[in-house]
Amino acid sequence: MGGPYATAEPPAALWLEQSVNAAVYIGAISYGIHIVVYFMTAYHLVAHKDKKYGWLAYITTLFVLGGINICTNMNFNELTWIDDRNYPGGPLAFILNEEALPENTLGNAAGVFASALAEGFMLYRALLLWSDRIWMLILPAGAYITSIVLGILTVVAASRPTSSLWAATTEKVSLPYWALTMVLNICLTLLIVSRLLWLRRRVLALLGPSSGAVYTDLASIVVESAVPYALVSFVFVVLYGIQNTAENLFIPLLVHVECIAPELIILRGTGGKAWSREMVTRTLVPEVEDSDGESGMKSKAPSANEA
Repeated sequence: MGGPYATAEPPAALWLEQSVNAAVYIGAISYGIHIVVYFMTAYHLVAHKDKKYGWLAYITTLFVLGGINICTNMNFNELTWIDDRNYPGGPLAFILNEEALPENTLGNAAGVFASALAEGFMLYRALLLWSDRIWMLILPAGAYITSIVLGILTVVAASRPTSSLWAATTEKVSLPYWALTMVLNICLTLLIVSRLLWLRRRVLALLGPSSGAVYTDLASIVVESAVPYALVSFVFVVLYGIQNTAENLFIPLLVHVECIAPELIILRGTGGKAWSREMVTRTLVPEVEDSDGESGMKSKAPSANEA
């Protein structure tokens, strides 16, 4: 409850300002988690016997994009409530009219680029797991390309003078973009989860319950399918679609969740715990004749060191 100096702004306007301000703090917390995950993954990639510098470049790009996004959000907050607090109409007018500032556009672009890289990684993971049925990924691949185009259009629309992510002209492309991104994330997540569950049954026969647990426990399925990423994007798009102000709380958070998801999978891969191409291939191999002429599954665990 406000004190004697509380603002006289309408509740809806005040809630918009509060949500924009709080979103940056939530994003900063998620970036702190991102920092820990990034350096853990980077350390293991450099320490790995194969020196996986390609994946190191990939996660470093995600990390830099996440940093650009949160820094530009912090800068916009500072401009709104400190540097330009005498803006005509107050902070609310600044938020609605000045989001097209170059530094803010840079942050939006970084978020869209990070999303494209994260979704591309998930498409790659789905391709790896469904390597024997590539045709199932034709539609997701088309949706992925379309989402990139819509993402670019969203950034361009929001960068126009006096425009913003909440402007009606921007929502004509931003809403389809976020909706398509959500659908793509959910579809890829379902494809990956269903495949992991199917492979789980195969690998239990291949490695046995104890030695195969690292590939088949619930935690591994949640991490490798990036379920948190899909859930956060789903909540955000629903709120964005119904124009609920709470959507603002998820914008910076979503950027770091989508960056952390592939980094965690790559981190598992450096420890030989993530499903690799070799692991999938061996699991898909039908039963073979053993040395005694009897049918049986290969029992030797492959090295799963490919993210």
